[in-house]
Amino acid sequence: MISQNSIWISFTAGILSHLGLFNRYEHHMYGTRYLQFFICSLALSTGKLSIYDGESINQAFTKTLLLAACYLGGVYLSLFSYRLYFTPIRNFSGPFGAKLSNLWFSLRLGKHDAHKKLLALHGKYGDFLRIGSSDLSIVHPEAVQAIYGLGSRCTKASWYDLTLPMVSMQTTRDRAIHDRRRRAWSTAFSDKALRGYEQRIQPYQDHLVSQLETFGERPVNATKWFLLYSFDVMGDLAYSKSFHMLETSEEHWAIKLLIGGVDPLAWMFPTWLFRLLVAIPLASRGWWKFIKYSCDKLDERMEAKTDIPDVMSSLLEPWKDKKPTGFDLKMLQGDSQLIIVAGSDTTAATLTCLFYELAKNPAEISKLREEILSTVGPDENIMHQQLQYLKHLNAVINETLRLHPPVGTALQRTTPREGIQIGATYIPGDITVWCPQYVIGRNENIYTKAKDFIPERWYEGSEMIKDPGSFAPFSTGTYACIGKPLALLNIRTTIARLITNFDISFAPGEDGKEVEDETKVHFTSAPGILNLQFVRR
Repeated sequence: MISQNSIWISFTAGILSHLGLFNRYEHHMYGTRYLQFFICSLALSTGKLSIYDGESINQAFTKTLLLAACYLGGVYLSLFSYRLYFTPIRNFSGPFGAKLSNLWFSLRLGKHDAHKKLLALHGKYGDFLRIGSSDLSIVHPEAVQAIYGLGSRCTKASWYDLTLPMVSMQTTRDRAIHDRRRRAWSTAFSDKALRGYEQRIQPYQDHLVSQLETFGERPVNATKWFLLYSFDVMGDLAYSKSFHMLETSEEHWAIKLLIGGVDPLAWMFPTWLFRLLVAIPLASRGWWKFIKYSCDKLDERMEAKTDIPDVMSSLLEPWKDKKPTGFDLKMLQGDSQLIIVAGSDTTAATLTCLFYELAKNPAEISKLREEILSTVGPDENIMHQQLQYLKHLNAVINETLRLHPPVGTALQRTTPREGIQIGATYIPGDITVWCPQYVIGRNENIYTKAKDFIPERWYEGSEMIKDPGSFAPFSTGTYACIGKPLALLNIRTTIARLITNFDISFAPGEDGKEVEDETKVHFTSAPGILNLQFVRR
């Protein structure tokens, strides 16, 4: 039998472990080690009781498990007590289960619809929603600038450590490293570089138009074709080599791996749990296989020469006479993966949602076509230099991004030690905060008639935007998406090519309902199927 003293010692040790260790510092990187240490401790304790105390293996193991349960009971009693009664965000409203554990929210995301769940929860609890043990989702009009803006002292949260030791400009939490990498990236998005990218993109737009022509008046799964197109473009821009998906009409095996690999992100698991899961070889085989593929493509690209520079040309410039190693190589590998992930499914999702809105509002198609054709020169070429200043085209894109942001849920930040002020509300330090753009875009305190698709709000109806600083589909501030100019170039020119070449409408019997109803969010959004007709004009 176990003495009461042993039980109380184990229980008290658990409480002290939480108060002295687990309630301090960041522990998300050590989940695997803690699990290994716990299992080893069970084995050693069982062995000690069996060998030195003469107990049977079953007795020794049972006694060890009981002591371990008492220890864990102390840890979790202290943990839950703190989260309910002592945390500095105890007075923020939210579901009771979310206050106890971040897993409460994760376990409600079986349909991969975090954006809709957050919209419903904010509708119930208001602008400030406690969505985890130390997490706040905030949709107050002043929140975006306070958390992400140039003057913000918030830093990247633990979520950005998911892929360590491989890092990219986006995922590094070190501000100095980020700023250094951003300077390297900036040359890849200069005006001169963008003109070169436009040349590289045009053949893929030609191919997309040709493929859509073959359908005649038959329904086209636009969601699929925009995905194939976007990944082919970014494969060329990243590695100077397409995935050839427009030609085959099928997803490349590596893209299937990518889509499957990022799928677990839809659950919004705590960082420690995600890293624990990817440490299981069979459970994360697809994830690591795609990362290896990205690394292999980088190796190929470092050996290749290009006539028209691609994005990697700028990133590889410092290494043209030598081979990167160590941390520098890990950063390049992360950046090579970032180009594909950040620039492909986000563009595809935006194009899908934009044409969904145009099909719902056919008058917008005529208005866009008239505006775009006014820029066409004698050679009938449609160039981005003229498109980028078109009011209605930009307004349609902004309105789509407002209602259907490609990253609509959580760009997580940690508040500085002194905390931050949002309106009349003080947010304590060391709290994870985020502003879900999907919910913000539907907030009547920020946008008049927030649920309606009204492009004119971005120029004629500026009074319909009550807080312009809340619109941040590419994020904002120091960590804003550096690829925004390339994304907009691709989106604008693709819209222009399709609008001027085709009459576009819903396929017979379709209303596009699946686009919103079946949207899945795995950090970036994946819209449902959009069946359209593209009839050659």
